[in-house]
Amino acid sequence: MIQRIQSIFLLCAAVATGLMFVMPAATLTVPGEQVYEYYTAKVIQAGGTPQFVAWNWASLILNILMTALSVITIFLKKKEKSVRPTLLLQLRMCFVNIVLMLGMIALLWLQVRQVAGAVHATWTADTAFIFPTVGIIFTWLAIRSIVKDLTLLKSYDRVR
Repeated sequence: MIQRIQSIFLLCAAVATGLMFVMPAATLTVPGEQVYEYYTAKVIQAGGTPQFVAWNWASLILNILMTALSVITIFLKKKEKSVRPTLLLQLRMCFVNIVLMLGMIALLWLQVRQVAGAVHATWTADTAFIFPTVGIIFTWLAIRSIVKDLTLLKSYDRVR
């Protein structure tokens, strides 16, 4: 299925969610001039030399699942004579990935608010905070392409 357009959309979704590993999702500013950067994998204290503070296991695992599911969906191979079961499986996996991305948005928002409230800090969302939304858009475009392929297959079956 590598030659299809949905593969490009799913690759873009995987890149968007993969960038969340290396870019901070939020910045927490404590009134005492301390600045913390909140990644999906960890929290670090920013400044001259970044210092590790804590791991974010829940968002790390969810981010790994989202990125891996996008990549796995690209490389599904057809095991039967018909391509239709593979496309239906791709469709289901895309819907699961959208649910995971919505969960990531909610989890990031809740975790950042919780940490900011615990240390009495103000937080601002960084660029990586919107990457799950970008991933949802690309996954939705892939779903539309998969549905177009399925309708094309149905029209070919009617012709036969």
